[in-house]
Amino acid sequence: MKRKSDITAKILTLVIAIFLWSYVMSDTNPIIEKPVRNVAVTYANTAALDRQGLVIMGPEEVKINVRVSGQKADMDKFLTSNIFAQVDLSGYSEGQVKVPVTVGILDQTSGISILSYEPKEVLFTFDRIITKEIPITITTSGELPESYVLGEILARPQSILLRGPRTWVNEVDSAVALVDISGRTNITNLSVPIKAVTDSGEEVRGVEKEPGIIDITLPVFKTALVPVQLTTVNELPEGLSLTEITISPEEVMLKGDESVDLLDRIETMPIDVNGLLDNNSVEVQLNLPGGITMLNQNEKITVSYKVEETVEETRQFTLDQVMILNLPEGLRLGEMDDGMVYTVVVKGYKSIIESMDFVTDFKPALDLKDLEAGNHEIGLSFSSVPDVTIESVVPNIAVINLIEE
Repeated sequence: MKRKSDITAKILTLVIAIFLWSYVMSDTNPIIEKPVRNVAVTYANTAALDRQGLVIMGPEEVKINVRVSGQKADMDKFLTSNIFAQVDLSGYSEGQVKVPVTVGILDQTSGISILSYEPKEVLFTFDRIITKEIPITITTSGELPESYVLGEILARPQSILLRGPRTWVNEVDSAVALVDISGRTNITNLSVPIKAVTDSGEEVRGVEKEPGIIDITLPVFKTALVPVQLTTVNELPEGLSLTEITISPEEVMLKGDESVDLLDRIETMPIDVNGLLDNNSVEVQLNLPGGITMLNQNEKITVSYKVEETVEETRQFTLDQVMILNLPEGLRLGEMDDGMVYTVVVKGYKSIIESMDFVTDFKPALDLKDLEAGNHEIGLSFSSVPDVTIESVVPNIAVINLIEE
């Protein structure tokens, strides 16, 4: 009987001891909760995206807030780095998708557990990697010195291959190489970086360019305004002449090296005048020295002309049609044979001779300057008429009598 009581007492004592221990432990090492903020989320299986030709457009990084719980003693020793959070990026396609976040504790023996975390899903945007070939545009800045011009810029290569996320590649409107031409006076070879830009001129980052640099030949030429001179060969048939020759334009702007400044004229290629008989204008080419070209290579040089027949004709006038010049003071003309007829042979272009009035145009005259009273034989004078000559005058003198008043 006594032995049974001893066993009961021992059991009761053990229960009391356990109760007291639990009470003490719950009071001195309680279960507590703790928030952990900004836990970085790792990206798992990114190689799967590479195999599919996908790239993450966003977000660049993900952080979540986690709430953990455990006994105070364990929590005091707990390192937040023991919390792991990750997203598995395998199995997704191009576009926007919500990916679940997995959270856990690395040290499973710590007695710490995850109560909750936010967010539980993250919205990812995946974009396809694409390539696109576009031409390269050469732009210039600055100004050349006066009398210099820029020729056609040569670029190698003439196009560029873009590679990157579809969204970014499609933002590219053009590939631009900027060249500063300030102060340049000769041909220059340059290597210039290429920029991929939007239609508003903003550079698009994150797009690979192949190549990233372009080789440029920058041709700069000296210019000079030079008169055009017609060059002809052979002779027209006798009695024919070229008249009213007009070259249009009379001057052309040439470009080349510094030697262009030494040209005082530029001749046309020789033209056979016998080929001009059936027309009144012809297009001609310039006889340009090596290395010299027209600034405007589409400009046409035209020669307009007339083919005139040269003729001789006889004209007559009388003395009363002759002008008296410089009659000395105190003298007057005596009687003259006003009916005296003078015969003149003129030579010139038919169109002019047929339309002219001899007396009006040639103005025959007698100059009496410094003469005294008496009889005088005086040669006739005539005004000049373009493209007409006086071949002979019969008689070539006039007899006059000057009388004192």
